Amino acid sequence: MSGTSPIDRRRVLSSLSSLTSRSAGRQTLRDLVQSVGLLGLARETRDFASGLGRVRENAQFWLHGSPDGLPIPPLRIVRASTGTSSLPWLFHGGALAATSIRDALAKNKTDIGDFRSILDFGCGCGRVIRHWATLKASIHGCDYNRASIRWCRRNLTFAAFEANALTPPLPYASEQFDLVYALSVFTHLPEPLMFAWMREMWRVLRPGGTLLISTHGEPYLGELTPDQQREFRSGRAVVKDSDAAGTNRCGVYMSEAYIRQHLCEGFRVVDFLPQGAKGNPVQDLVILEKVS
Repeated sequence: MSGTSPIDRRRVLSSLSSLTSRSAGRQTLRDLVQSVGLLGLARETRDFASGLGRVRENAQFWLHGSPDGLPIPPLRIVRASTGTSSLPWLFHGGALAATSIRDALAKNKTDIGDFRSILDFGCGCGRVIRHWATLKASIHGCDYNRASIRWCRRNLTFAAFEANALTPPLPYASEQFDLVYALSVFTHLPEPLMFAWMREMWRVLRPGGTLLISTHGEPYLGELTPDQQREFRSGRAVVKDSDAAGTNRCGVYMSEAYIRQHLCEGFRVVDFLPQGAKGNPVQDLVILEKVS
């Protein structure tokens, strides 16, 4: 492989010798594997095998087009938005997410077709927003990933797209939107960044406007330490890897009690749907109304 350096024979012999002693441990073996390039080779082989599987499952879309007839994003854009290179998941997950929004609104006596202006906050490569192509509303999307925004601008021309920074403000007027939704966004924003963006959501929504957000809730307790579980159950937010805010590495977990008591200043909780954000695995869906 091009990334593998030439084998250092003396280093290999030295490592083999050290492995025969009682004091040799896992690190010595790891050094040996690295010295002969096997670690990199194993990773490249694994990635190559995974890539072959993706080619097979993605081929149907490259050959026959997307289910909605709109352009298909390049895999690097898909991966940056969804964490996977799977086109089946892109289209299926996006359809599930769009259906979740429709169903949640309908459950609360609202039709998405009644909104005049809609914002997808954290739109990525447009996996959800592409499902609004036939709506009469003014459709907008924004995202932190500028490559995704450039692709959306060129290919999803029924909507308008803008890039945003990790921190507010958004490039929109106050009270511009009737509906804003943010799927898998607040799941990666630690405090106080989360509160800053909630204030910005309030700013861009008209009075009485609707905000939908997805959150990590009860189903994730098994991924938390006992101390973190106690924090969660006591009504506090649990944050992992806060230094990676805005990326999938950063995980934020919050209970319904936390959302109602701390996250919703200026909003009324219309509904809380446990695991209601389909297409965003095991995430709760919260419907809020701007009230002040």
